[in-house]
Amino acid sequence: LQIDPTVPVSFLGLVQALTRFGHAAGSCVFAVHAYTYKTFKRALIIGHIISVLGCAFYILIELFSPAYRRWAYLAKFLMQSVAEGSLIVVRSYVPRMSREVDRQQAFSIIEGANMLAIVSGPLVQLACHALPQEGTPVIGDWLRFNIYTVPIWISLILNIVTLLIAIFFFHEPTLNELEGDRQLSIGKAMRKALKQITQLDRYLVVMCFVEKSVVSYGFAAMYTIMSPYVTESFNVSEAEALFILSVAQSFAGVVSLFTVAAFVFTPLAKVAKARYLFPFALSCYFLMYLFSYPWPGITETIPRRDYATNPYGCDWKRYDWCGEELKITNHYAWLGVTALLFGIGIPISLISFDTIFSKVLGSIDQNIMQGLLIIMDDVALAGAPVVSTLSFIAFGPGPMWLSVAGICAFGLLVWMAFMPKLRKLDV
Repeated sequence: LQIDPTVPVSFLGLVQALTRFGHAAGSCVFAVHAYTYKTFKRALIIGHIISVLGCAFYILIELFSPAYRRWAYLAKFLMQSVAEGSLIVVRSYVPRMSREVDRQQAFSIIEGANMLAIVSGPLVQLACHALPQEGTPVIGDWLRFNIYTVPIWISLILNIVTLLIAIFFFHEPTLNELEGDRQLSIGKAMRKALKQITQLDRYLVVMCFVEKSVVSYGFAAMYTIMSPYVTESFNVSEAEALFILSVAQSFAGVVSLFTVAAFVFTPLAKVAKARYLFPFALSCYFLMYLFSYPWPGITETIPRRDYATNPYGCDWKRYDWCGEELKITNHYAWLGVTALLFGIGIPISLISFDTIFSKVLGSIDQNIMQGLLIIMDDVALAGAPVVSTLSFIAFGPGPMWLSVAGICAFGLLVWMAFMPKLRKLDV
């Protein structure tokens, strides 16, 4: 919004939607490659190279004229999403290289890395908050260190470091470690994958796809709407809203890290059953959205912006419901509870679901099925920003909170219906 003030809120939803499709495409390509050639390392190397190029693209964004910067911004995040698709091989690498009894703990370590990223992002943003928006020119007026580019510089450095780690230290399993699997042509690999898929419990697989979509939709809806909701309803400047969001995201990330640590460093991962952990996590999502709804007695009207005397508040030129829609009166209490439930629900849902899905797939090479799951997941992650943004613009936050709570309730009911099958898996 700073590099192009004319960008509407809906454009951000478009960016998130397109990047999910980019991630789905990348995941599909990398999954097929790993399944066919029995290699994990190559996908990680290529993914990090694409990510490095994307970071460089963003850093040089001011070389573009203001009218085209939004598209340069979109291209950067599209490249990043394709690069992240290479991490699909990690989802199949863990089942290959871990014992079944340690599977949930192994996935906990992977999700711990994801949570660390969630924490470090807002913390870096907080650290950069004191930097000026214009920043310090490095080369001319088109290469600067400022509040927006410094986090990308850090990301660039981290990507270079992890690229070197993937090249020199990543353990590529041999064909013997892959239980005799051998490299195949794409045609033979796809026929083998299709045969393996038909032998799976199709009802459990479909259920897993539905539940993954529900959780991802719940995550993406909150992630998308949180920023405009805070900006429009908290009656603060955009800089203050960014600071508040960074604090909330950092708190949620810290809670997530402690949650993951409980799985990694205590017997929780081996004692707690994934089939019970997942509905608990989904219940956190459900309560988070239910608590967000402006119930009578704890609400007040969202303040309407007055451009003459109060430049903050709800922008009535953009939203017709300004001055009419309600919000929770103590919005900082709402933000704290939301961040707490978010921080608990995210890691537990990811750890428990990945454990269950890997058990449903059994001992097959899981690259293709993990790729199909990610495509379904990305459809939900692509649709949620668009649908939630349109709902937020048209009806306000209240109806959107209830609609996503209803989706989470649906997911809980479906899970309960499949509990007998999950119990037989002993997971």
